[in-house]
Amino acid sequence: MLLGRNEQLQMLEDMAVSDKSTFTILYGRTGIGKTTLLKKFASGKNAVCYCAPQASSKEQLAIMKEQFKVQSGSAASETVGNAQSYNELFALLTDKDLLIIEEFQNIVKADKEFIGAVAALVRGELTGRKIMVICSSSSISWIENSLVSAIGVNAYAITTFLKLKELSFVDAVRMFPAFSVEDCVRMYAVTGGVPSYMAHFSDKLSIKENICRLFLEDNAPLKCEGAEYIKEELRETSLYNTILYCIANGEYKLNELHGHTGFGRDKISVYLKNLMEREIVEKVFSFDTTGNEHTRKGLYNIRSQLTAFWFRFIYAHESELMIMSSSDFYDKYIANELDAFAADTFVKVGTEYIELLNELHRLPVNIDRRGRWWGKNGNIDIIACDKEGRYVIGSCNWTSESFTFAMFEEFMYNVGLSGIGKDYVYLFSRGAFDKELVEFTRDNPNIVLVGVDEL
Repeated sequence: MLLGRNEQLQMLEDMAVSDKSTFTILYGRTGIGKTTLLKKFASGKNAVCYCAPQASSKEQLAIMKEQFKVQSGSAASETVGNAQSYNELFALLTDKDLLIIEEFQNIVKADKEFIGAVAALVRGELTGRKIMVICSSSSISWIENSLVSAIGVNAYAITTFLKLKELSFVDAVRMFPAFSVEDCVRMYAVTGGVPSYMAHFSDKLSIKENICRLFLEDNAPLKCEGAEYIKEELRETSLYNTILYCIANGEYKLNELHGHTGFGRDKISVYLKNLMEREIVEKVFSFDTTGNEHTRKGLYNIRSQLTAFWFRFIYAHESELMIMSSSDFYDKYIANELDAFAADTFVKVGTEYIELLNELHRLPVNIDRRGRWWGKNGNIDIIACDKEGRYVIGSCNWTSESFTFAMFEEFMYNVGLSGIGKDYVYLFSRGAFDKELVEFTRDNPNIVLVGVDEL
């Protein structure tokens, strides 16, 4: 099932019917669904596909030739086998409409000739006919920071870059119809919307049963994923692990990281930069307002949710996991803290709700800018404004049993400190809204209450 990728699939289909050759760079983190999308797109097309392993330049060409033989049929085996270069190999694609090469960075890093041959193929210099080329990569940092300099003038042959991101919460709800909305939020908090992680979950099991089966039992499929994802492109993992453990446990500022780790600030900054380039960590800034004296600045957050989950609940307790049952471990270390961990994800869900209303033209403003505000006394979870300076603001309650009028007053106090407008207010709550708040909103139509089931 191809969920949440219809827009990207249609983009590829539109390029396929173009009267010109195209060269697309498709990229996104491991497990984001690149291969699934490419399989769906290639189905029924006259295509040749290759997934590049890490290999020497000589071995890479040899492996590719063998794969081309298999996909071209026995009649072309001898011709393909005689190819001595990528130019000669690609020149034989006279009967193909589509060439897909996955993890192409493994070729480019070892052999500069490859990308030149791709560019020549796209320009029609090798076969004299139209062809569509898609090169995919899981190395986000390399694509965004090193690709153009690595391939030089051949970058002009690229038609488009297509980045796959995590699935939306709406997609998650569709994927797990038997889950309650609350359990969808919890599952989404753990997986971060990464399709390969979500595919392991079952809505026929409870969240506890899923987490025990996927993370805590012997040979659990995601047991080591939090650690392995860090190792894909980073060395000195022990130092990165220390920093991530600190962030996962609430130390969001550079000074806090310095105080805990003892690492120099310059050293920490370099490691954080590397983590941010790989989209494991992000640096978050408060929405630009006049209330700067009340604002917390320069906070770091783990962007990869499964990584955050692993460092929050498992990293420091792996020894106990060896001697405890998965159920007992869950009850001791995860059960009472999972909803606190999911609280920030509920903010993302509320933000997605506001953005969807905006797309459907059902908001009182047309969003031009949006963000969040981290205050010294409290936060504003959702901020959106239009070009005329009218604001939609939101507060998301996930951990309290009900959204009370006192909580609303505290939220509005922080809005006042921020200097942000309060034209329209959306309040989201996992629990009920108390009677006083409900009655207050009846006389204030610009305040909207959104219960969890409406999401």
